[in-house]
Amino acid sequence: MTGKGRRFPGWEIMEGAGGGYIAFRTVLVPKESGLSNVRCGATLPELFDHLEQEEASGRLRGAA
Repeated sequence: MTGKGRRFPGWEIMEGAGGGYIAFRTVLVPKESGLSNVRCGATLPELFDHLEQEEASGRLRGAA
């Protein structure tokens, strides 16, 4: 599920049990990378914003 045509390769997105949405990496990154393996959002647009921030951080660190 990515909703509204948005795709984030390497992330699996699911609805949270108590509401909201959860994204987790399909291939984990090391803790030392400074990147997240799990991101959450109350709504899909909020989660998409968080994933875009994560992708930007990865590019800045050279881990895209």
